[in-house]
Amino acid sequence: MKVNELLTLAIEDVVPGGQALARHEGRVVFVDRGLPGDRVEARVSHVRRRWADARLERVEPLCPDRVPPRCSHVHVCGGCRFQDLALEAQVRLKERHVRETLERIGGLENPQVRPIVAAPDAWRYRNKMEFSFAPDSDGSPQLGLHVRGAFDRVFELEDCLIASELTVEVVRLTQRFARAHRWPAYHPRRHEGIARFLVVRHLPLTDQCAVHLVAASDQLDGLDAWAREVAATSPAIQGVSLLINRARANVAIGEEERLLQGRATVVERLLGLEFEAGAASFLQTNSRAAEGLYQGAIAAAAATPDDVVLDLYCGTGTLTLLFARVAGEAIGVESVEPAVIAARANAVRNRVTNARFEAGESRAVLRQWARGERAGAPRPSIVVVDPPRAGLHPRVVARIAELTPRRVIYVSCNPATLARDLKDFAALGFALDHVTPFDLFPHTPHIECVARLERTASV
Repeated sequence: MKVNELLTLAIEDVVPGGQALARHEGRVVFVDRGLPGDRVEARVSHVRRRWADARLERVEPLCPDRVPPRCSHVHVCGGCRFQDLALEAQVRLKERHVRETLERIGGLENPQVRPIVAAPDAWRYRNKMEFSFAPDSDGSPQLGLHVRGAFDRVFELEDCLIASELTVEVVRLTQRFARAHRWPAYHPRRHEGIARFLVVRHLPLTDQCAVHLVAASDQLDGLDAWAREVAATSPAIQGVSLLINRARANVAIGEEERLLQGRATVVERLLGLEFEAGAASFLQTNSRAAEGLYQGAIAAAAATPDDVVLDLYCGTGTLTLLFARVAGEAIGVESVEPAVIAARANAVRNRVTNARFEAGESRAVLRQWARGERAGAPRPSIVVVDPPRAGLHPRVVARIAELTPRRVIYVSCNPATLARDLKDFAALGFALDHVTPFDLFPHTPHIECVARLERTASV
């Protein structure tokens, strides 16, 4: 097989990254689009000993699960890669992927994977979106989403069907304003320009919205006028702010925040509790589906008033406070200091008195408790973990095992690292009882899971 060779391939499968899988001359070939049953022409771009990557040239759509994509940006955007696959087929694929990942990476034989829980809404479900600025060929600012596979190019957004209509309205207003006032868009390669990102958080269960403009400085013409226009767009918009980010890293956060209109935070209501969110706060980006995820975690834990629950990677305390309603005590641990401050404020807001929060990296806090170097060491009967995509450090798994809880609840956004960590837990006497997948992000390859582990032996 030669690089740039043009192949005709029958698509056999789709992998969670959104790529199609076929075979040619004994190699697995990954193609950037196509569905099972389609016949495609693809040009080989990279060849390895056992696999190759290929770019799609032409597709003959033969997949019985194929549906017409609704979004006009489907062929350029890197987001909703599954939208031309029927929703029922998407969830089947995700459930199968979880099972196969547990078997292949976790070494689990016939793992108990419960039926996937579908999202309540297939469209307009995201409560937070980040949009990027970039200069076009004549230097005019463009505002939209990244071109698939390119961190330094964006396409001008017309609509985004997973964002709220208000979010899209704010984007269009900002596009017009930025062009009219010739805002210099930031170039992520050359590190020139000012306007970097637009972040819109529109919370559906309270209809509260916050808008944040991320820029390298405040030297943008008409900045205050832009903020007034945005604030006047809808009564739902509670605040507009400027986040200053002078660093080279292309992330939509700020070193400092300047409030331009309204207030700095918004509030979402989840399962009867209220959670305040600022510019840097984490909330699950699908509020309605998150309620189902949290209910799943609470049901899996089956906590009683006799239980002490330890919640690692607790963020702003969402799960900690929800567990405090059913357990005797709940303790949250989080490494981001502002998140801990927000979690404590959320406890006061919701009048929860049996929850407390510890600031620190989970591995360090657990080590300090084990050595008696930190006061307030708990004796948890249930441990809850909700780590980032990288999963758990092996020493965190070991420290959890040393606490000898009877049960561990693992909330995961990455089946691969979940499977890896389940293997580590198994070696320390914790067996998987079951896993429930949750489809929080329709039309994308992302999957959330809740796994329940039971302590079976001392190791």
